[in-house]
Order: sequence, then C-alpha cells, then structure tokens
Amino acid sequence: LYVHRLGLNTAPCCREHLKDLCYYVASCLRDMGAIHWLDGGSLLGAVRESGALLAWEDDVDIAVLLDDDTPWNSLREGFSKRGAKDGYYVDVFEKNRYITISYDPPRKWPFRWEHNRMRGEIRLDLVAFQHAVSHGQSVLERRLPKGAMPMTESGWHGVPKEIALPTTTVHFLGDDIACPNQPEAYLRLLYDDFEEIELTYVDAVAAETRRLVDADAKAQPNKY
Repeated sequence: LYVHRLGLNTAPCCREHLKDLCYYVASCLRDMGAIHWLDGGSLLGAVRESGALLAWEDDVDIAVLLDDDTPWNSLREGFSKRGAKDGYYVDVFEKNRYITISYDPPRKWPFRWEHNRMRGEIRLDLVAFQHAVSHGQSVLERRLPKGAMPMTESGWHGVPKEIALPTTTVHFLGDDIACPNQPEAYLRLLYDDFEEIELTYVDAVAAETRRLVDADAKAQPNKY
C-alpha cells in the first residue's frame, strides 16, 4: 500500500529493519574472515548524507571480495546455513555471483526476478568482486554493472584495486562499517558528481508526499 500510494518504496517502519539486516550481514562476513565494504547507494548515503540512508533507499548494498580464503562456494554455503538458522531468506544467483538476504521468502518463477528487484521489500544485496588485471592495471571486478562503473578488459565491471583496498570504515546507520579505501573516488566512478542529488527514478511530487507523510508519522506514531 505504501509503495503504490506514494509511488516510492519502503515504508519508514520497514526502513528501520535495514540497519539490522546490514549489520547482521557485516557480522557474518567478519565471522567468515571475508573482506567486504559498503557499496552503491548505501555508501552514497554514508558519505553524502552523513551516515543515513538515502531518502528513497529500499535496500542495502555490500560488496565482498572472493579470494583463496573466501571462495564463492564457501560464501554461498555459509550464508545459506546462517540464513536458515537465523530466520533470514537467502537467494543465490550463481551466474552473476551475488546473493540477496531478505526478510521475505523468494518467489518462484516468473515472479522470482521481479521479487528480488522489487521496490519495497527489506533486502540486502551482497555482490562478489574478484581480483583481476585489466589493461595492465590491478582491479577488482564484478559481473553485474553498478552505476557508471567502468567495464574491464574481461567485459565485466570494476574499480582500481587501490581505490577499494585496504578497506577503511565509515559511519552508517549509527555504527561504523567497512568501506572502500577512497570512498569519494569510488563514488565518482559509480555516479560521477555524486554530491549532486538527482531523483533519477523518484517522482518529485511523490517524494514531497512521502516527506509529508513521514513527518506526520513521526509526529503521530499511533496514527500509522
């Protein structure tokens, strides 16, 4: 109802759960000894919005590095087991090497893909990167494109290794989490002038309606 009424995405009450999901996954990755960092729109919110979610955000993006200590099979099986134990739903996309962790069970085809990209669910996208050499430069590359991330020599998408590693930390949703070594340079590769706010897929009228409803919900919590 919230999605369709406002033309946007996740309701305020659901957005609160995104923090829990974010730090749950980060904790799992630390337990696995996996190198990881905040990615995409989540990193953008951490840097540009002083550690907050973007106003229209509906998921969390985390990147993980595959290496000898964290191979794909180990990562996949680890999250499948942890999710089953802890009550999260884990969906694995082998071809593109990414995993979604959510509060909702994945739907079967033909709704499976739509569900996992549907605006309005509580979901974290965990995308795998790996070491590579592209045009003589050490890079970290992923199979799925993200923003304007450059294409690598192999036809995938990546960033220079030194921009991402070694990771540092950034404040996000009330705590510190791993992020790329040069977060601003990383964001420029994804979004160019990332400091300029562009509502690329949000209707401006709906965004204002959302702001007013959220303000009212905060002032009168029992009303919603």
